[in-house]
Amino acid sequence: MQRSNRERTEALRPARLGIAVALLVAAAVALPPGTATAAAGTLTAGDYTGSEGTQHYELYIPSTYKAGTPMPLVVALHGCTQTADQFRLLSRWDALAEAKGFIVVFPEQDPNANSLKCWNFFQDASMHRSAGEPARVAAVTSFIERDYAVDPRRVYAAGLSAGGAMASVMAATYPDRFAAIGIGSGCEYAATAACAGYKSADPVQAGRQAYKEMGSHARPMPFIAFEGDADTTVPPINADQLVQQWLVTGDLADDAALNGSVPRVPAKTTQGQAPGGRSYTVRTYVDSRQTELAQYWVVHGMNHAWSGADPAQPYADPSGPDETAAMYAFFLSHPAPPAPRSTPPSTPKPGVPTVSKPKVSHGQIVFTISGPGSVTLLLQRGLAGHLRNGRCVAGKRKGHGCTSYETRAKIVRTVAKVGQIAITQPKKVHGHRLPRGRYRAVVTPADAAGHDGTSQTLELVLR
Repeated sequence: MQRSNRERTEALRPARLGIAVALLVAAAVALPPGTATAAAGTLTAGDYTGSEGTQHYELYIPSTYKAGTPMPLVVALHGCTQTADQFRLLSRWDALAEAKGFIVVFPEQDPNANSLKCWNFFQDASMHRSAGEPARVAAVTSFIERDYAVDPRRVYAAGLSAGGAMASVMAATYPDRFAAIGIGSGCEYAATAACAGYKSADPVQAGRQAYKEMGSHARPMPFIAFEGDADTTVPPINADQLVQQWLVTGDLADDAALNGSVPRVPAKTTQGQAPGGRSYTVRTYVDSRQTELAQYWVVHGMNHAWSGADPAQPYADPSGPDETAAMYAFFLSHPAPPAPRSTPPSTPKPGVPTVSKPKVSHGQIVFTISGPGSVTLLLQRGLAGHLRNGRCVAGKRKGHGCTSYETRAKIVRTVAKVGQIAITQPKKVHGHRLPRGRYRAVVTPADAAGHDGTSQTLELVLR
């Protein structure tokens, strides 16, 4: 089932591969939880669970959000050893979201999937559509789009290091879901773990692989890349290669031929200087129509870091240009083409019924089910909580507040046919009256074999 957030929001292979990826996190230390100060909207934590698996994430909704008014969405992917919350503090994506008016979601890698919390961008199981980590990240993205007013042409992915490499994976696997990507000190698609401390795969070969993975959704993918020319963790050659890889992919995607239709040399090169800080070079690349397709920022003297980041956080180079702001400015100028969107990644299994969005009517929770099977209603109470290691736990503490949920009632109904279902809203459990306050109802359909379908949620207040 999926758990809504309006109110709260293969481990690394040992031996050679594990050693290679460990280099990607050589500069990391354990990052303590922090407190956001610049943002004034709502930060929540939650878990998506569906046929793709379970994905933990944090979600920031700016104070200017209004239901029914679409906003852009940024999917921000952390680096190795980091949590979603630590990348939020480092990059300040939430503060920019508050200032500019967009939603940002921070998926978090499960340490059981990778002991260093790296996204497994180098593993074949996490390089394809509808499978592994790309499917879970795409499902969370789709879930947020359904739960909030999101501009479908302005959904973007950005990340640091392994998260940047994962942004490349998302662009190759779901080019119909992401309008553009941002890669900070990361790697190309199909990079292999050798990009840590060495260099990635041949960019022409990798470009062909990305184009093949895009399938029928292939198109030139706008991208912005940041790299420090003093980076010894992911050496600068990797950024050079990822730029070439995405230009090759774009060349193939526009006319199905590698014929130079997308130039692999910059159309323009400019120099800049961060106020009181580092100098940098920006190379701009264009597509076959001579329209900007990519920006490649090289920050001189910067090591493996997020440029212009919070100086209190590891992986920060505060003296460089503002990477977060530059990425978002690029995103805004590159919406997705106005083409019909494909089927969302969270596709129900054949035969598993679906349910409509529930509503309350005369003390009943009402919804429609598409076929026979069963339906489970969970009534979950919202509790004041706080973020601990990036997760929302019950109880008030100093730091960023969130809403935790506990299940107070469970109702299962067998359904014989298509039609409307009405379940009386429970007010007592085991003879005890449910406390007043905010609740949510989570409705999950299933087929006769017990295979769950996509959940729907409803917020309500017990008085």
